[in-house]
Amino acid sequence: MSKEIDELKSIAGDYKTWALQARKKFIDLRLRQDVEIRNLYIKLTRDISKELKKGGLSPISKKKLQQIYSSLKKAEDNLNGQLTINFEKYTRENIEAATGYSKAITIDVIGKSGINKVTLSNINKVYFKVNERAVEAIWSRTQNGLYLSDRIWSKAQKYRKNMADVIQAAVSEGKDCTKTARALEQYVLKGKKTLVSEYPNMMARMGNRVPSDVSYEALRLARTEMTSAFGEATLSAAKVSPSCRGVKYILSASHPKPDICDDITGTDKHGLGIGVYPIDEAPVYPFHPNCLCITTTVNERPEDFVQRLKRWDRDPTSEPSIESWYQDVYKKMNNI
Repeated sequence: MSKEIDELKSIAGDYKTWALQARKKFIDLRLRQDVEIRNLYIKLTRDISKELKKGGLSPISKKKLQQIYSSLKKAEDNLNGQLTINFEKYTRENIEAATGYSKAITIDVIGKSGINKVTLSNINKVYFKVNERAVEAIWSRTQNGLYLSDRIWSKAQKYRKNMADVIQAAVSEGKDCTKTARALEQYVLKGKKTLVSEYPNMMARMGNRVPSDVSYEALRLARTEMTSAFGEATLSAAKVSPSCRGVKYILSASHPKPDICDDITGTDKHGLGIGVYPIDEAPVYPFHPNCLCITTTVNERPEDFVQRLKRWDRDPTSEPSIESWYQDVYKKMNNI
């Protein structure tokens, strides 16, 4: 078992099963989304290729070229819409995976304490609101002045431009419709390197105008934003979880070389433990695009917190932090 998983189990303690489930769901979601995005690019390109192949072995005429450019614009709009739907779906699922861990812990300790003034239905309402706020935060924040929706749109625009560049290079080389269609399919399915070997003159004409993998930028954006959604939700859930004491970051085992991740995950800057930060001083996560470092919450031992809950139930003044949570989080978020 990898070091990162051992560390996750250690920090989660009695809650290690739930922590591992949350991590597994995060990885599974990433893999599923990768496949869906790649398939989306493949389908759109095959539609363009199918239209090109209707021209057979004939050169691409000016009229045909205009038809293809019109189809590419429709493909751009379609890609933008489908990517947006995809991101909306996976943003929500990543957020639910992250908050599900904290919610399970809270429900567990409340249940074991036997107190009656904190109910399961109201706990569920608290975390439902956390989820909704986290979703809103992801879509409302900007990066370099661009909302997530703007950045998704830019990937769709880039797709249209890349496809147009390949087609234009094929036209300049005198390739027929069928060969051009095959070039598009190979580019999307196997990447730029296959075009270099099979269409050297055409690729020399294009130079560096097209990326090695036409879907890579969309995949990188998806991976980064979904990791951000998971991190946003972890932090938001930590703020409403009464037993949470901090946020822990664990270095990914797939980390290729030292960078900012090593500093954040490998030092004890607040006296809380290596890689552990106060909830209000947690670093911005992910630390870089494609980051796979783990984020999770650090919680009070369940047996200790259950005893504190029981004391608080008998005398609210005996446990000020729990009383503060009850008044400022539980009651306010349930409009009690």
